[in-house]
Amino acid sequence: MRGSAVLLGIVVTVAGSAWAAQQRMTVDQLLDGVNARVAAHSNDDELARFLSGVELTERLTRHTGDELIAQDKLGPKAAEALELLRDASGLLDLPNEEMPKRAAPDAAEQQAILNAAVHYVAVTFKGLPNFLATRLTRSFDDTPLVITHSGWAPSNMQLHLAGTFDQEVTYRDGREAALHAVTTSGKDTRQGVAPPGLTSTGEFGPILAIVLRDASKGKIVWSHWEAADKGMVAVFSYEVPAATSHYEVNFCCVRGTEDPNAYGGGGPGVTGSGPIDSGNAYRGTPAYRGTLAIDEETGTILRITVDPQLKTDGPIARSAMEVEYGPVDIGGQTYTCPVRSVAISQSKTRLGGDMGDRTILRINEVTFTGYHRFGSSVRVVGVESTN
Repeated sequence: MRGSAVLLGIVVTVAGSAWAAQQRMTVDQLLDGVNARVAAHSNDDELARFLSGVELTERLTRHTGDELIAQDKLGPKAAEALELLRDASGLLDLPNEEMPKRAAPDAAEQQAILNAAVHYVAVTFKGLPNFLATRLTRSFDDTPLVITHSGWAPSNMQLHLAGTFDQEVTYRDGREAALHAVTTSGKDTRQGVAPPGLTSTGEFGPILAIVLRDASKGKIVWSHWEAADKGMVAVFSYEVPAATSHYEVNFCCVRGTEDPNAYGGGGPGVTGSGPIDSGNAYRGTPAYRGTLAIDEETGTILRITVDPQLKTDGPIARSAMEVEYGPVDIGGQTYTCPVRSVAISQSKTRLGGDMGDRTILRINEVTFTGYHRFGSSVRVVGVESTN
């Protein structure tokens, strides 16, 4: 099974999923639940099971999650389950009590912040040097792990690590030029040579440019302030109608695991041009929405979310992502680059032994590390004449 979403050259591959019935909680309720179980001496496995059964209604920040892990000395399984909760909540609003009590800027100030963001993407971001970096993906899904005589058992599974994938990113002359050889460490032997589910390229500028351009023709409004390490961040929400969307989602196809291409190969229905919307495949430019978090002083975009509005009963029900930007050192200078992203997908598949389609949830966590300047050097070695 394979799919992709494209933002004017930003390729996103999809191979999907869905939550089982979860207990919905606010962040405060989650913290209370964990603290109560720690006080009752629940072990790492018990805490992980509790966390795996929660669906948050608010965004869990990295700061809050890290504090909880340190305060309650959570074990590795519970810490991983908490991190997946944070990933899944990335497109939600913060709890009200975590939003700074600061008045919204007036219309002129809002426009000035947006103008600074446009300038940042058009000028500053394009001024990045040529560099190499490592993209490390940890891929999680809820596919069954138990094999029966008829195939993979049709049981409900919690999210589990399916594999890790290392890729080298080359950024040259203002564009992400290539993703070189992939090395994998798959927990699930059905995984291919690239991360399944929703993955992305284009975090180094193009995704920001296309969202800003589309949002300018759609709707972009003030949302709220958020606290950041270096001050306040202005958060805007945006909506882009299908008529002006350049976000292309390609998904094909609902197939079984007996198909060798089912987890990342090509398939019929994804070539050519024009929309496709059937029970087995989808290609189109849907409406989408999300948020932009912008440094009020510099216009630097520190976080972006993208959430296409897809049919919940279609072959691909969700294809959303969040990208975080932060300071990195490249050749002795500090630049703002992607440091982390999360991609969430839900799509239909048919596993061996299934009588019908099921929906699979996949969460891909990506970290960008190892930034270093890319270039060449020439060394001239003098040779002493013997004449």
